[in-house]
Amino acid sequence: MSSTLANQHIHLDLVGGIAGDMFVSALLDMQPALQEQVESALALVLPDEAGKPLISRGLNAGISGLHFSLKPKELNAGSSEHSHTHEHTHEHTHEHTHDNTPHQHTHTTYRYLCGLIEQSPLATNIVKRAIHLLSIIAKAEAKIHGTSLEHVHFHELADWDSLMDVVASAVIIETLPKHTWSTSALPLGGGLVNTQHGLIPVPAPATAEILVGFKFNDDGVKGERITPTGAAILRCLSELGKLKSHKGGELVTCGYGLGTKILKGMPNILRANLFESPITTSSQPTEHTSVVSIEFDIDDMTGEEIGLAADLIRAHSGVLDLVIQSARGKKNRGVELFRVLTDTQQYQNVIDYIFTQTTTIGLRYRFDSRVCLPRQYTKIHDTPCKLVTRPNSQITCKIEHDQLLAGASLAERRENAAKINPAKK
Repeated sequence: MSSTLANQHIHLDLVGGIAGDMFVSALLDMQPALQEQVESALALVLPDEAGKPLISRGLNAGISGLHFSLKPKELNAGSSEHSHTHEHTHEHTHEHTHDNTPHQHTHTTYRYLCGLIEQSPLATNIVKRAIHLLSIIAKAEAKIHGTSLEHVHFHELADWDSLMDVVASAVIIETLPKHTWSTSALPLGGGLVNTQHGLIPVPAPATAEILVGFKFNDDGVKGERITPTGAAILRCLSELGKLKSHKGGELVTCGYGLGTKILKGMPNILRANLFESPITTSSQPTEHTSVVSIEFDIDDMTGEEIGLAADLIRAHSGVLDLVIQSARGKKNRGVELFRVLTDTQQYQNVIDYIFTQTTTIGLRYRFDSRVCLPRQYTKIHDTPCKLVTRPNSQITCKIEHDQLLAGASLAERRENAAKINPAKK
């Protein structure tokens, strides 16, 4: 079968879990041609004092794969690559704030790292994706620690491991723009992991925050199975609409990323499987994306206040849709049920805006998947309308709402809409 980018799919099999270095090494093992691009990008962004990236082959539970690690500068000269590489135990780069010690870790703040990436000569799309990944982690840490992005430190990043993982992951994601992705069930892990601030539960709080809405499986194997950087990669793929259900196909090749930690009774690996999926010509493509559904109830605002609040929320940046339903609430009071759909990058700002514009003191939100049919905006008989292609290749047409306003009555508006029929073109 000939290989085409349009129908290639990568399935991430989280046998041992996922960390930034495991993701990078699995993909480099799967597609060795990516290695030159990754190394070139890292040379443009890693400071001289950070050291050099090291890609080496090894074994974990008898399975051969790649390690992706950082060789500190002070060990570059006259040292063995096999005895002095810095290990990630999945990288364990838990980010913590240090309000009481602002003089420490000046090079590990979120803002500093963003500036370092932005000022590098990396391609614009790589810069954008690297900062996207970094922001996912930083926002989760800021929320967990009750602080702002300005005060988030990537505490164990003094050796630059996580910066390396984020940039390398950005290169891989952006180099494979047409690939779709899927993942096995996420391993829950368990127990406690040691950090600079002592023991914290597994999954780490930042990891759990990033992966809200994802499905986990408890396979009985404890330990930290997913790190914040690994979680950020999965969230990034989800927000880009690249995570889809895998329906099979021809297996082209596999790659194995090795963790340094030894898991009891199983290999600590991340396997990347590249599939060539069959293309169904009779079906039109659909767009799979993730959205955030926000729901809350109002029973103590007037009709005028509710109407105005709904208009303001609907017009707010990041809001995709707003629906209001009337119901009966506690003590049989009339209640308005709000359902707001937002994009996954701005939902927190929308939540803050809802609390500002309404009287609600609590709401619910969740990450949902949605499927959209391809649509085309055009004109028929000089009338703006929207064409939608159905899976059976049928094309349906709908006149734009504003064009209906020209009709003086319902009958006239229906007559105008009936004229827009692509079958008569």
